Amino acid sequence: MANKHPYWRPFPLTFSIMNIVERREGVLLEDDLIRLLENDVGEFSERELNRALMKLEIKGLIHVQAIKKNQRVIKRIEEDQKFLPVGED
Repeated sequence: MANKHPYWRPFPLTFSIMNIVERREGVLLEDDLIRLLENDVGEFSERELNRALMKLEIKGLIHVQAIKKNQRVIKRIEEDQKFLPVGED
C-alpha cells in the first residue's frame, strides 16, 4: 500500500489510534487496528505502532493485553479504571 503521507502525517499516530479505539467503542484486536490504521494513515512500521501504543498506555489512556502468542487486544481505559504495572499490586 502506498503511503498517503510519505514524509509526514497530519496527525500523530497516537491520535489516529485513539480515534479508531473510540470508533470501535473502546475494544479491538491489534490486527483490526493495523488494518484500520493503514486505511487512515498509510504505511507505518511495527516499531512506530509499538511506540505509539506504549505512549498511550503510559498516559493511562489504553491497556494492551496479549491474548495469544501473536495477538493483542487494545482496550480504552475508563476514568474509573486503573491498571497497575507488574509487581505493583
